[in-house]
Amino acid sequence: MNGIAPESLALEGDPVGYHGPDISVESAVIMMDYIEGAVVDGYDLLVLHHPPLLRPPVPYYVIHSNWDVADGGACDALAEALNLYPESLLDPATGIGRICSGDIYLDELLERVSGLNPSSIRIVNPAENIDRVAVVSGFGLSQEDLIIRAFNEEVSAFISGDLTHRCAVLARNLQITLVDAGHYSTEMPGLLRLRDIIEDFGITADILDTGTPWQEYMAPD
Repeated sequence: MNGIAPESLALEGDPVGYHGPDISVESAVIMMDYIEGAVVDGYDLLVLHHPPLLRPPVPYYVIHSNWDVADGGACDALAEALNLYPESLLDPATGIGRICSGDIYLDELLERVSGLNPSSIRIVNPAENIDRVAVVSGFGLSQEDLIIRAFNEEVSAFISGDLTHRCAVLARNLQITLVDAGHYSTEMPGLLRLRDIIEDFGITADILDTGTPWQEYMAPD
């Protein structure tokens, strides 16, 4: 796993890596988050993207920010799922995010985003024509510094999840389009790619899709 996304790439304080005894791995199950009661006992290894809040009952490996920034990792998988072509890093200091060539109408871009199967899509400052797109898997729209960096790089639209009120106001002021497809949906392409890579090692790998950890209620008119 360290060869897929070196632990040295992880952001400071991110508890990535293996937790458990020395074992031989023939099967693995991949989850975004460990949810208590999830049936993982039949697998040799649990691979988690997010560090667990509760300790799983089986050996587990956390591959988090190191997977987000790795070459070919979560951000690249998101760009590929959207049929976008990365040209540069959004934040070279950390490796987070990709800036992609665009030249696309917003309606077509949103159609591609819909292919991620988000429960909803939130848009800030919609612009009809998009020529440069930034993507960050998961949390990007909660980070003011990343939105400012995208603006400084003349990005037209920034696709990620976790949009906050403050960041939406910032984007309105900067006149940059934000597309929030949700944390879970923008991370899933990375998990699908991770499964394929693990299977290339001859290990049986499954994804246990727990979905977004809340339900949405549409208030009546």
